[in-house]
Amino acid sequence: MMRNLYLIARIADTRVALRSRAINSVVTVGTPVEVPAAPPHVAGLFALRSRVFTLIDPHVVVGLPAAPVSPGQRVIVVDVAEHGYALIADEIEDVCFIDAPETRITGKLLPGWARVADALIEYQGASLLVVDPSNFITLPTLKAA
Repeated sequence: MMRNLYLIARIADTRVALRSRAINSVVTVGTPVEVPAAPPHVAGLFALRSRVFTLIDPHVVVGLPAAPVSPGQRVIVVDVAEHGYALIADEIEDVCFIDAPETRITGKLLPGWARVADALIEYQGASLLVVDPSNFITLPTLKAA
């Protein structure tokens, strides 16, 4: 079995495992600035170390109501296509090596989670969804019927 490093967090009311290679850091957010006419999953912009990040609300991405953002809330900072993003996290639990292999999702997930989840992994007796943070950012374009 291969040892892989993951960030374990609760995002959009669900425990997930994020591959560490996709994550830059975990920081606290200041007061975000609203972005007029932004897609619903964009909760605003905020500055950190002379860089501007787009704040993404995973709750909206998976079909839940938007989460309130408060100054001091922890977010997961990632780069996707050379742009800085931050995912709102309900809770950051741990960064750890998990020896278990990632497995294919065989059960039925809610449609929002089915769009963003890549695999399952066992950690401390629980199955966690493995999610690539970019899946919360690069949403599929909805096609007209």
